[in-house]
Amino acid sequence: MAKISTYPGPSSPSLSDMLIGTDVNDMLMTKNFTISDIISVAGSSTYVPYTGGNNDVFLPGYGFYANEFVVYGGTSSQFLKADGSIDSNAYALASSITGLVPYTGATGNVDLGANRLITDAVLARSSTGILYLSPSPFDSVGLKLEFLTGVYSLGDYTSLSGGTYIIVDDANTRIELSKGIYTNGSEGAIGDVLVSQGAGFPAQWTSAPAPVYGSFYDMNTFSTLGSVEEFMEFGSSAGSSDVSIVNNGLGNPTQITVAQTGVYNIQFSAQLTKTGGTVGDVNIYFKKNGVNLGGSNTIVTLANNNHYVVASWNIFVPLNAGQYVEIVWYTTNANVQLTSIPVAVPPVDTVPSVILTVNKVG
Repeated sequence: MAKISTYPGPSSPSLSDMLIGTDVNDMLMTKNFTISDIISVAGSSTYVPYTGGNNDVFLPGYGFYANEFVVYGGTSSQFLKADGSIDSNAYALASSITGLVPYTGATGNVDLGANRLITDAVLARSSTGILYLSPSPFDSVGLKLEFLTGVYSLGDYTSLSGGTYIIVDDANTRIELSKGIYTNGSEGAIGDVLVSQGAGFPAQWTSAPAPVYGSFYDMNTFSTLGSVEEFMEFGSSAGSSDVSIVNNGLGNPTQITVAQTGVYNIQFSAQLTKTGGTVGDVNIYFKKNGVNLGGSNTIVTLANNNHYVVASWNIFVPLNAGQYVEIVWYTTNANVQLTSIPVAVPPVDTVPSVILTVNKVG
């Protein structure tokens, strides 16, 4: 049997020193083993080296756990970095980090303080509608509101508020604006309209233009010597605005004169009769500032005596402010006249010889 020494061991053992042990694989025989044989046994490579180890430790697939981890040479105010060094820099701790937007699934409000949330696109979705703020990726530019109720609102709108808002009501195909439309710091006056000032300028409130019109007639009967230009006269007015009847050089009220430049619709009716003689033709045409208006003549034929014939049509004439139009009638038959019935015979009213209406259409 081998002798087991009780002498003190070396103070600095080495891997070649011998240990006594029992070999369970060889009939429990007592054998001598070197220290290197023991630590090379299968599985022992996963152990962390003993105190004083001078090689790297490889922990494949395992973590490193400890109830306490101490780096000698450091202080309680220092940090251990990944490269194994320590320093006293102030690193952020999870408990001290503030101002971050919560992760997905957050249930609390986010207060960004004086900061803003900046992104290329915003999509806000609810059970009743969608808000898009984007140039992309929603295929719409700017602000788009889409609500299942068919009513979109922008501004301080609720069913109980009196705020300033715009409502787009798809259900009734209309747009509702609260308050007034402001431009250049003004709401405008009652009856004003917004008028464009051209590209690059804001619209301005402007007084709505007053209607330009005239209604005239005459209760006299007019005859002719025949083969002479006669001018319809309008000695009475039923109301007018910027249209007037001015006397001609003979002092007769024939010149239909306008105060504003524009296009005018001039419409008349004249009651014609023939008191005797043969068939008579009557030419009726217009003059502008004393000159015939081409294409304005029409012929009316009077075949029977003491029968009433009404001539009536209209013409559009462009006029500058101060210009005038006259209506001319011409016949070779001296028995033709413009006839008036100035006395009412109930239930019918009086009959003017001529009636004229004028209105500005452009």
